[in-house]
Amino acid sequence: MTPINPEFQSLFNAHETAFLTYFDQLVQIPSVNGHATFEAPFGIGPKRALDYLLRLSAKLGFRTGRAGDCVGWAEAGPVDDPEFFGVLGHLDVVDVENDWHYPPFKLTRVDDMLYGRGTLDNKGPLLATLLALFLIKEQGVPLKHRVRIMFGTDEESGSRDIPRYLAAQPAPAAGITPDCKFPIVYGERGLVDLTLTAKITDGSLAQLKSLTGPFDRSYLPDQATVGLADGTVTKFVGKKAPSNAPDMADNVLPKVVAQLSQLAGETGDFFQWLAGKIGQQVDGQRLGLDFEDAASGKLQLSFYQVCLEAGQLTASISMRYPISVTESQLLTQLQSQLAPKMAVTINRSFPSKLSDPDQPFIHRFSQIYTADTGLDGTPVTTTGATYARAMPNIVAFGPSFPGQKGIAHKGDEWLKLSDWQLMMNIYYDCLLSELT
Repeated sequence: MTPINPEFQSLFNAHETAFLTYFDQLVQIPSVNGHATFEAPFGIGPKRALDYLLRLSAKLGFRTGRAGDCVGWAEAGPVDDPEFFGVLGHLDVVDVENDWHYPPFKLTRVDDMLYGRGTLDNKGPLLATLLALFLIKEQGVPLKHRVRIMFGTDEESGSRDIPRYLAAQPAPAAGITPDCKFPIVYGERGLVDLTLTAKITDGSLAQLKSLTGPFDRSYLPDQATVGLADGTVTKFVGKKAPSNAPDMADNVLPKVVAQLSQLAGETGDFFQWLAGKIGQQVDGQRLGLDFEDAASGKLQLSFYQVCLEAGQLTASISMRYPISVTESQLLTQLQSQLAPKMAVTINRSFPSKLSDPDQPFIHRFSQIYTADTGLDGTPVTTTGATYARAMPNIVAFGPSFPGQKGIAHKGDEWLKLSDWQLMMNIYYDCLLSELT
């Protein structure tokens, strides 16, 4: 990539110590979603992170506000401007497991690497946009337009914060969320998360005593333990990966399913179906779901959970499907492949989201990205699900650079210091172009 602009590098260097201190203080707040309490609808952790960033924003000289006790903002530019350009990121983070080598709630620097929960998803990139705006303000540049950098607190658990915000505040006229990848993203694939259920009526479920593991829809599991009625206990170990990067995982569930498909009766039949129709695939081909288009590629399937419940077995998968495909098409094909007595429950779904890639700010930001990095800035689509689905007029832009994949939602989450500087440079130039 192109070296960072020397002029911006000089601006950053003058504040580097303070910027890294702010970053560390933000990462130290364990802002995992929790129980609702007074003025904290998504738990104390996200509220503490929001309070911290609002205090920091005021210290940096911005106007601040909050709505619904869950979305705050820092603002600059003419206060009477009827419309504003928005930046929307999130302060909540996913929980941690025992797969860390560094303290998860502390910013640990090792050479050019910064480790800690939220470094990439999404505290570091959101803070980069705020500090980019601070550097613009420090130059005394007259701002012709208003900008609002918004701090959400529930992106990881369903974006329930955005309806609360929109009930009290307007949406931006245009804007970005720095919570995906570069270059700018004009389309997000459809997503459907569902559970397949089979009722076991022949007594064969007694063969299976326990089936446990750290199962969560946000990643493919790297551990599972199976206990059989004969006393056999088998532990499976693999490699975790985010649910939107299943090809990077060594998912333990296909191994579990392969073992349990040897059981007798309806229990064995269920696991045989899973082994044959899902197994290790990540594209849905065995289910006849081999959808693909030129803009967004193949359907992506993530097998993330198997559960033993009273009288039944369940398996959960999520699918991210091409923008040319409808959820109805997908579900109709899936239903045709189900075994008798098997039912489908939809846990959550999002249709594809498309924005016009010819919008002036998208065109301009693409050019700036190319100039700052030397890379192709042509707008792209993504398998990710971002705030752009919940907030009108928003598209994703950053923070991951091409080739960076599967970093979030697992141990030793990282962000390179040099990448943090570069994304801040990009956001600095883009905001400058939007506001002057």
